[in-house]
Amino acid sequence: MRWIGLAALAIIVTLTACRKDEVEQVWVSIDPIQCLGNPWEQDWLLTHEYDEYPKDQDDRLRIFREFFEEQGVKIHKTEVTFPYSVICDGCACARGDRIHCLIDEASLPAMLEWGFVEGGSG
Repeated sequence: MRWIGLAALAIIVTLTACRKDEVEQVWVSIDPIQCLGNPWEQDWLLTHEYDEYPKDQDDRLRIFREFFEEQGVKIHKTEVTFPYSVICDGCACARGDRIHCLIDEASLPAMLEWGFVEGGSG
């Protein structure tokens, strides 16, 4: 019987230690603007030509993730939705998609400074 109590105690200690190591994560989202006017696109354009920007969504998301990871933001997951039924053609207008990111909660203040809003997916 004594070993059962010790085993239960060991399990509780292990679970408690694991929970302390867990990092809280939050969803943030942003509505990118047109004409490659977003910070990750502007950064990419410093070393590439405007007409070379990828058309493929996966390549665009890779550029997006790489930019923010270079800023120290760990992106665990990305999702894209299309909430707009009508968009304008101006460069300051939303381009029609919304990017949702699951990040560590510690990165939330930085992402809010980049124009993201908390919430949006999950």
